[in-house]
Amino acid sequence: MKRILLLFLMSTAVSLCAAGAEPETEQFVPCYKYRVYLKDKGRRTASLMKHPERYLSPRSIERREKQGLAIDYTDLPVNGKYIRGVAATGVEVLLRSRWNNTLVVQCEDTTLMDAVRALPFVKEAVQVAHYEKSPLNINKDRHGMLSQEPSNPDTSYYAQGASQISSLNGLPLHEAGFRGEGMCIAVIDGGFLNTDTIPAMQNTRIAGSHNFVMPGVSVFDWNNDHGQAVLSCMGANTPHVMVGTAPEAEYWLLISEDGGSEQPVEEDNWTAAIEFADSIGADVINSSLGYGSFDAPYGKVPSYEHNGRSRLVSRTASMAASKGMVVCCAAGNSGEGILSTISVPADADNIITVGSVATLYSKQGKSRDVMFFSSRGGSYDGRIKPDVVCEGLNVIGSNGTRTFSYGTSISTPVMCGMVASLWQALPELTATEIIDIVRRSGNRADTPDNTWGYGEPDFAKAWEMGKALAAQKAAAAGN
Repeated sequence: MKRILLLFLMSTAVSLCAAGAEPETEQFVPCYKYRVYLKDKGRRTASLMKHPERYLSPRSIERREKQGLAIDYTDLPVNGKYIRGVAATGVEVLLRSRWNNTLVVQCEDTTLMDAVRALPFVKEAVQVAHYEKSPLNINKDRHGMLSQEPSNPDTSYYAQGASQISSLNGLPLHEAGFRGEGMCIAVIDGGFLNTDTIPAMQNTRIAGSHNFVMPGVSVFDWNNDHGQAVLSCMGANTPHVMVGTAPEAEYWLLISEDGGSEQPVEEDNWTAAIEFADSIGADVINSSLGYGSFDAPYGKVPSYEHNGRSRLVSRTASMAASKGMVVCCAAGNSGEGILSTISVPADADNIITVGSVATLYSKQGKSRDVMFFSSRGGSYDGRIKPDVVCEGLNVIGSNGTRTFSYGTSISTPVMCGMVASLWQALPELTATEIIDIVRRSGNRADTPDNTWGYGEPDFAKAWEMGKALAAQKAAAAGN
């Protein structure tokens, strides 16, 4: 993900292999992580399907019922007996995915995996990470980073966020009172350094957090500030300093990115994060992360796997809409490549993949254009990617001050916040309907391509389109 993250503001980050521990580097014992694919979910699936309250939160169930989505096999939890059977071999079970029916396990002795593979309910097990060293990744001096904002506030209410919301024609929604209230946004990212202490973020409604790379370590201590910059674009709510595109939404802050290495286990971390977001009832997911290649020996993600199905992370993202959630995902920052350069899970189906656009100035004047770095599509199976493009240039960094930045990882949360505000205004619509009207409101919806996607959405237009669709649905329901 290091190649996709925000071009500026990113701190060096590494992970601890032992969950919740802080070992000294010289005492660290090399360890390995494996993804274990299970054959089934056991014999009690029929009875479990009748009692979703045993494994899904009331809000998660309500979200499905509201959109007419059935509980299915992928919603069922991983079989507890299987988990205990795997753990009995001597490996440590770290993560589980009910949508994919997988586990992530850790061991120092790789021969233990022979016993795991021999279990009758195990389909296969593949290595997804290898750690030789594990320096600490906690910023113990983070409070000393904070700087004082200038005493003369901006005269504009939105200040740092003004151009970003206006470029999407989002002000009519905000002025009508649709600013994300009642919507839950999960932010899956690399770290939220100092978010809890930055004055300009004190009005941001943070519902909770979780670190899937190193459980037990605060997302605010984790030495990575990318998530803070991302969060500010939608969640900042300090007038005349910065107001984002969904200032009244509530946010869950989730870490899945290990900035010290690039290994396939991060797909599992991401999967665990989005399933967690589902379980707590999130409506919208922001993911300014993506993967194009991994450290040796794992290598590059081949182009034919950019189809929304081959990679674990893309399969998972493609399932989100069927659970009633909208995923907004950064396209990537590799736009100068010759061929398609979108990352995974930006290739996923039924999500909003976001590219970056800005007003460019030259001797010939100014023009609106896709940024040179913004990854081009489409998907390997021929779908338009990115879906839309958006401006993203201004953030609040981990030192607490406003700053200029860019990258599809900054454009994505600007879009995500507006999607949440739009959905607040149109609660009758489903996740797939929201995705559709955002695309169709784009200024290139009639001639989409793999550079612009469907263009820059007009959220006032999307609102009108959505109201018309909601009226049609209500009329049809009344007949």
